[in-house]
Amino acid sequence: MDLEGKTAIITGASGGIGRCIALELSRAGVKTTLVGRNVEKLENVVNEIRSFGNETVIFIGDIRSQEVAERAVQFTLSNFQTIDILVNSAFWGPPASIENTTETFWNQTLDTTLKAAFLFARAVTPVMKQQGGGRIVNIGSRAGKVGEDNRSAYCAAKWGLEGLTAALSVELSRYNIHVHLISPAATNTPWWREMPATLTEQVLERMIPPEVIAEAVRWVLSLPEMVHVPDIPIYNFRNPFQGKDSPFEGI
Repeated sequence: MDLEGKTAIITGASGGIGRCIALELSRAGVKTTLVGRNVEKLENVVNEIRSFGNETVIFIGDIRSQEVAERAVQFTLSNFQTIDILVNSAFWGPPASIENTTETFWNQTLDTTLKAAFLFARAVTPVMKQQGGGRIVNIGSRAGKVGEDNRSAYCAAKWGLEGLTAALSVELSRYNIHVHLISPAATNTPWWREMPATLTEQVLERMIPPEVIAEAVRWVLSLPEMVHVPDIPIYNFRNPFQGKDSPFEGI
């Protein structure tokens, strides 16, 4: 697919992997709607995008709401007339033991990481069906394939996202809508600086640059229509947290 002139909605675009995806797709000529709640951070991404001359708009809202998802779709259509791509990049998932995983913590993790992806996919599906096709990319995680210590809610959300992607890939294929999963392991984003993890120079050197995840998204979106890649796992060549099965083991 030639990405020049296509339109994308990107959730979680204010920082980390989402920001890099927004920049990467914009460089490829994609017009973008950046969805999030931090206006200042989103405006910084907009300024970066506009510095190399592409179109982008901001939509502010809580992605855990069906109304917000539907309004984001209508907002994008009013600005760009089409929606060719949806990238569900937003997540929330700090570590917590099962005893410390309250109902509120559980709900926030699953609503942000899994429910929002469902709501946005549901909102764009009628548009893509009417247009004759489209692409949905969900940003999963290694934690959606293996269990991790002190991450029961996050693993549940990412495993759920894996199942949602697989089901939608089957259901929507008849409408020429591709649904992909990109599953990165530990990626060097600002999120880690807020977590109870020891970030030595070696740990950071072994983490995946977020730009690599963005390049994978661009690549999978650029594949010919007759080719489908359901999942791209992107793992660390060497474990950043050597000697641990989980970055939050024993916290």
